[in-house]
Amino acid sequence: RKASHCLWGAACILLTFLGLSGLVGAVTRTYYLGIVEEYWNYVPQGKNIITGRSFSEDKLATLFLERGPNRIGSLYKKAVYRHYTDETYSTEIPKPPWLGFLGPILRAEVGDVIVIHLKNFASRPYSLHPHGVFYNKDSEGALYPDGTSGRNKDDDRVPPGKNYTYVWPVREEYAPAPADANCLTWVYHSHIDAPKDICSGLIGPLLVCKEGKGSLPPLTDVDHEFVIMFTLVDENQSWYLDENIRHFCTDPDSVDKHDAVFQRSNKMHALNGYLFGNFPEPDMCVGESVSWHLFGMGNEIDIHSIYFYGNTFISRGHRTDVVNLFPATFLTTEMIVENPGKWMITCQVSDHLQGKKDKDESGDAYNVQLNHTGQQRHYFIAAEKILWDYGPQGYNKFSGLPLNASGR
Repeated sequence: RKASHCLWGAACILLTFLGLSGLVGAVTRTYYLGIVEEYWNYVPQGKNIITGRSFSEDKLATLFLERGPNRIGSLYKKAVYRHYTDETYSTEIPKPPWLGFLGPILRAEVGDVIVIHLKNFASRPYSLHPHGVFYNKDSEGALYPDGTSGRNKDDDRVPPGKNYTYVWPVREEYAPAPADANCLTWVYHSHIDAPKDICSGLIGPLLVCKEGKGSLPPLTDVDHEFVIMFTLVDENQSWYLDENIRHFCTDPDSVDKHDAVFQRSNKMHALNGYLFGNFPEPDMCVGESVSWHLFGMGNEIDIHSIYFYGNTFISRGHRTDVVNLFPATFLTTEMIVENPGKWMITCQVSDHLQGKKDKDESGDAYNVQLNHTGQQRHYFIAAEKILWDYGPQGYNKFSGLPLNASGR
């Protein structure tokens, strides 16, 4: 019996060694993420940037953005992932404004191990579940009746005020193939109740890169990278709907949560949480290389044809200016910027365009500038109305006669 115990112990040690041996020499990418609650404004600039009009002049915008007795408006309480420097969670690492309410960009190369130290500062339990990487059962971060207990269940829900560490090896089977872009687009999100968690704000991008191509900024393989989530954010499904009604509706007792018009007012066709052109415009120059990491979430409404005005890109080995996105689809497209100007990014599905591009609530712009390498010389020229005298000297310089002299 002792011998069998010894053999079993040796087998456990051997299995543990074999399980870890594949990680020897791997780079560990450590992230400290916190889940916090905040108020998110879908239109922080306060007007329709596409048309330049105020929302009071736009009937469609008023439906979504104007507070009232039974309307929440543009400001909603949400839960979001934030990135911190260390285990004290005292110093936040800022993210670019165009990420909106998305969590920070997580990145790793093939062969790396991602270690996430998650702390829940929110008022309810949440979790962290990845797409595009490997995980053991204790790092799945998804709540469902899987028959597990103990450590294999603790990852499913992180209670308020508690911490949990998730470990995700980045394996070859999830890696970019030789013909793929250097970094593939994936996501992570909370998975207590995935639709409600995501509509509440808990989702972010995860980039899995080829070896040597997943370095932190400054980037070495492209000049710019941008991440955009195209989805209808259904605030009716948010865990904070009742709280948003109480805080923002001027007569919350009059609200019928089952009313179709009320429900529609809480469905935001957003890019990273921005509406009506309020997405902070990415800047780039002609000749620069850009990776666009695009993904869709949601339900049957979220069928999108994403059109980039003015420039083309490579997607799945083909040159195009339109890509299709569906719920839980992830794309990496590569663009060499060619045409200067301010260009739109829109969904071409008719219902999402609302009949006219200038009323598009799910469209935004990106700026392309000419990249001049020589010395810039600035001139300020104005057009003015003047009286011009074609003969200011008053005589014909060839004949010497006055200009008003009678001629033959």
